[in-house]
Amino acid sequence: MERNVNTLSTRLLFLVLFFVLNSSVTAQERWLEEDGFGLMFHYEAFKNHTPDSYNKAIDSFDVSRFSNAIETVKANHIIFVIGQHWGKYCAPNRAYEQLLGVDNGVWTAKRDLIMELGEELAKRDIKLILYMTARAPMRHYQIIKRMGDTLPSINGKPAGPNINPMSHPRNIKGFLRSENQPPNPIFLKNWADVCGEWSTRYGALVSGWWFDGYKTEMRDAYESLNKEQYNIDTWIKAVRSGNPKAELAFNAGAHPILSLCTNGKLCPHQTFTSGENHGFHQRLKKGVGKPLTPKNFPCPPELVWHLLLPLSDGWGAGTEPRFEIDLLSDRVNTINSQGGAITLDVPVDSDGTIPKPILTVLEELGNTIN
Repeated sequence: MERNVNTLSTRLLFLVLFFVLNSSVTAQERWLEEDGFGLMFHYEAFKNHTPDSYNKAIDSFDVSRFSNAIETVKANHIIFVIGQHWGKYCAPNRAYEQLLGVDNGVWTAKRDLIMELGEELAKRDIKLILYMTARAPMRHYQIIKRMGDTLPSINGKPAGPNINPMSHPRNIKGFLRSENQPPNPIFLKNWADVCGEWSTRYGALVSGWWFDGYKTEMRDAYESLNKEQYNIDTWIKAVRSGNPKAELAFNAGAHPILSLCTNGKLCPHQTFTSGENHGFHQRLKKGVGKPLTPKNFPCPPELVWHLLLPLSDGWGAGTEPRFEIDLLSDRVNTINSQGGAITLDVPVDSDGTIPKPILTVLEELGNTIN
């Protein structure tokens, strides 16, 4: 009997140590909770490039100088836009090229900027999160069609290629963009191929993905799509094929209820909030509301609370910071102390240069909070 008790005690001690050690590992893996602050770059996202001008811009990017700047300001992560609604991406992708029926260099860069950037940042222990859209590039009807995504519609019928796919119901009665309709299984299979190719190529160099345009229509379609062969789970499995521990955010717009997930996650696979907002306070019809903090706008406990806002005039725009260093330091320290993370969107030129006034205030911020 005594031997059995000792054996049982030993097993219990082993189990306790096992759970304690694994809990510690899990806590360490949620690096966003102890991250200080990060930076976002809408790199060439809003320019309608030709293939030649796009490749010229990508080729001009000085990865070493850019990475040195990130290290100097003591940012611990960056969100880098690999591409957006113009349909061009700053890295090769054979799956995307084959779906469009084009060679590399037309809609995708010949240079793999993401690979070079990931390798340089890894040397400095700076995490890389990729910005990607949850739906096909919305500015091109033919790309939407080639990707197999749900076509823009008017009163439930395809709008056709002669209608601007970025239109709005205010201008065209009954119009719905692709992203305001549920995706279909064919698109999710194709988008899994596109995202999966990058994921397997970059592996652990990519620590997370920030998906834009994951509207409530996509959220609401999750369960019904699970009955199909290809669904949202198919896509996310491919997204995590290179790094199963990658953090995931899904964005439906700049409002605390959606961006901070105060009413629950947008996607079951979500691990941190998208956080898109325009300032440090809740926006009201008149004036400002409560400060945007984890305590004031709590998210589900399994998510890392994260706030994202422009440091200058808008997303990827401006040359001067619109916040004083005292306010920035106070907000970053407060959010960090409550277990939250924060990312400041800053402008960047095609060659990777960040405006000097922006760098100056970021250096002050890094020195203050570190």
